[in-house]
Amino acid sequence: MSRTNTWMPLYVADYLADTTRLNAAQHGAYMLLLMEIWRNGPVANVPNELAMITKTDVRAWSKDIWPTLKRFFQTDDDGNLYQKRLLLERQKAEEISNKRREAVQQRKDRQSNKPPAKAQQDDNNDPTNVGSNEHTRALSRDNHNYTSSLRSEDPSLRSGGASAEVSPGQDVAVASKPAKAKRACRLPENWQPSSEQIEFARENGVDPMKTAVVFRDYWIGVPGEKGRKLDWDATWRNWVRRDTSMRSPPLRQTQSDRRAAVNQAWAGVPDIEGV
Repeated sequence: MSRTNTWMPLYVADYLADTTRLNAAQHGAYMLLLMEIWRNGPVANVPNELAMITKTDVRAWSKDIWPTLKRFFQTDDDGNLYQKRLLLERQKAEEISNKRREAVQQRKDRQSNKPPAKAQQDDNNDPTNVGSNEHTRALSRDNHNYTSSLRSEDPSLRSGGASAEVSPGQDVAVASKPAKAKRACRLPENWQPSSEQIEFARENGVDPMKTAVVFRDYWIGVPGEKGRKLDWDATWRNWVRRDTSMRSPPLRQTQSDRRAAVNQAWAGVPDIEGV
């Protein structure tokens, strides 16, 4: 069995359940022996070698340690010591490690076999290379690491989630960088209405300068996040519209309304004879 550098799992609950009667020296020897078997495989059942592995002398090993530890180990056909569960865990860990190593190597092989972009484009422009072009398109569908030079991976050129087809030699527009998001801010203390804001107020029948004083004092005094706005021009327009809507129109009294008011006033006056 070859040496391994794979990490060794330790099931603490199982280990403690099986080793409740071991003293400190026996615990240390047991763990050292397990790590040796994990790394190099079964070890020869030779007292001198086992004492060296467990960092103790032969007399202490033979008298105080091995009589207690031997029930944890088995002997193979060659007389070497091993621990059954330990070797099963070692085999499982090596299989997982090998699979991961093979997956990495396969990925590297696919990347190394990918043709240069210029050579791929030359092959696509060759009318005699129809079969090769079809094969390349099939590989592009099956493996996202292997893409044809005729298929753009730019998300801005995709439609409905599918990759956009780009003809050889066609200029591809590069998507512009998205605009930076606008942040809310407070109204400056020295704010004055602009000419556009003044004109908007006048068009709505509002005195721009008087309204601006109230507008500025109000918003400077609003605390916290409520005093922050993304668009102060829009806030001004809404303020002017509100000011317009709050002013009630003058009452217009028609001739019939005035006649009805006069009749109501005389309704309670008694008739005077001769008048």
